[in-house]
Amino acid sequence: MRNTEERVAAVKLRAMEISGKKRIRRGRIIGISSAAACLMLITGLSFAMPGIMEKLPGDSYAYPGLTASIFDESGLLGYILIGLLAFTLGVCFTILCYRINLHNRKQEKEPKKQKQEDNDDRAD
Repeated sequence: MRNTEERVAAVKLRAMEISGKKRIRRGRIIGISSAAACLMLITGLSFAMPGIMEKLPGDSYAYPGLTASIFDESGLLGYILIGLLAFTLGVCFTILCYRINLHNRKQEKEPKKQKQEDNDDRAD
């Protein structure tokens, strides 16, 4: 038979488990909905682009060979800027993923630490 302290500790442990499961479920829902929204945005833009390009006059490009260079009329600077922006985006995304991973590891360790503290309290 459990005493009152053990029951309270068991209830707290169960509440932490339930809140952890809710947090994980919420994170998955946010991730899946974000991915779906991005996919819908990309798909919508890909269907809209031909109509937008048809409305532009054909002679609006003075240098058709430099269409990828949106920042400067000399292609070199535009390609360098686009490369730097892509690299910066990659670094930011990597840092974000690393921080999320650290946060998830920290949350996984907290319930284990709480269980150890509860066991130590019972032993005293």
